[in-house]
Amino acid sequence: MKKRTVAALAACVLMAAFVPVAAEEAERTITVDEAVTLAMENNFTISSAAVDVRVKKRARDLAWNVFIPSVQATGTLTRANNVSDPLAMLAAIPALGYTSPSMGEADHWRAILGVNLSLNVNMALFEGLKATRQGYEAGLIGYEQARALTEAGVRKAFYAILLADGSLSIARGKLATSEQRYEQTRTNWSNGLAPELSLLQTQLAVEQQRPVVMEAESAVEKAKDDFAFLIGLPIGTRLRLDGEIAPALLDADADELVSRHLAGRLDLALQAKMIEMSKTAIRAQRLQRYTPFLQISQGFGSALSPIDSGNWSDDTGAFSLTLGMEISGLLPFSSAGQAAQDKADELAKMELQLKEKAYAAELEVRNLVKRLDKGKASIKTMELSVALAKRAYALSEQGYRAGTIEYLDLKDAETSLLQAELGVLNEKFGYISTLLDLETALNAKLN
Repeated sequence: MKKRTVAALAACVLMAAFVPVAAEEAERTITVDEAVTLAMENNFTISSAAVDVRVKKRARDLAWNVFIPSVQATGTLTRANNVSDPLAMLAAIPALGYTSPSMGEADHWRAILGVNLSLNVNMALFEGLKATRQGYEAGLIGYEQARALTEAGVRKAFYAILLADGSLSIARGKLATSEQRYEQTRTNWSNGLAPELSLLQTQLAVEQQRPVVMEAESAVEKAKDDFAFLIGLPIGTRLRLDGEIAPALLDADADELVSRHLAGRLDLALQAKMIEMSKTAIRAQRLQRYTPFLQISQGFGSALSPIDSGNWSDDTGAFSLTLGMEISGLLPFSSAGQAAQDKADELAKMELQLKEKAYAAELEVRNLVKRLDKGKASIKTMELSVALAKRAYALSEQGYRAGTIEYLDLKDAETSLLQAELGVLNEKFGYISTLLDLETALNAKLN
């Protein structure tokens, strides 16, 4: 009885130890759209971009704080080396009967408390408010750009794994066929119906294919682990991708796509926003140079002297308005003048960059459309090749069983079929990848 109890406890301990591992290694089925959703929620790049947007939004919402005056509170304790009675001259008039008091240590000390408020106002401040709003808008564009690039990357990675899975399935099928052929040849050899050379050839084919399949399996598992990291899943999550490489072939017109969608590209929108921000900075700099500033100041001060008198006097407070202007900045060869010219040159350079990016963007779209057309034609050609290769392989296999075709001829037919099937998968993946690039280039969904 005691042995059974110990055994039961040991079994419970082992079950408790292995339950978390089983939970961690549970397979999770995921579609491409679910993967994109997870990436939008968990991807580090997008999360970092979201933080940048949050910072810029806070700056925009609190941009008015430039009109809050600076407030400074001070406290000063001083000791005078020499002190005298300010009414000592009255003692020289006997009729007044005034006698100067004796000065003690407390008369040397003086306490002062003060509060100063100041605010500098210039017309450039209003352009600064506009700049913070534009900075937030640029941050939103950058955030959308990060989301679009991440989505395209996730979809490409998803279909790349499907391609690797398809290649692995073909390799496994080839290995299984080779193993069946080896067993059949061994049976024929045992019965004296096949030469030993055929047996060795089929055995060698099996042994050569096994490490290839094992390496492909390892590569697929690593790709899935990297994909889980990309979409923010816990380490150790085992994935099964639910999908297929079956793109819908489009009839894309480059001229129509350029006219309808090119203006909506995020990189062009971001460049245009940067130009807008540069113009705002130039206006702010111009206002800073050519308009006066107004300095508003209010001070409050109270003094205690002597320090043991107990009487605070408000004798240092003051209100002031100062209107001024920086004269040296008006000179074109001053540092401010040179900075203004540098800003103007930077703006001209940014406008040239926008034109260059627009030209390159249109060229990219047209090249991608050409690649789509080429890919569509290649897919149709490769599908026809697969059909022909399947027929050729079936006839070769019948001939090999009947003894009219050599084993090497059968292997050639099998290799041709596998190459055709892999070619179709590669062409379809290339088409999907190009389509995703085109959608990213246009910032639009085409399929």
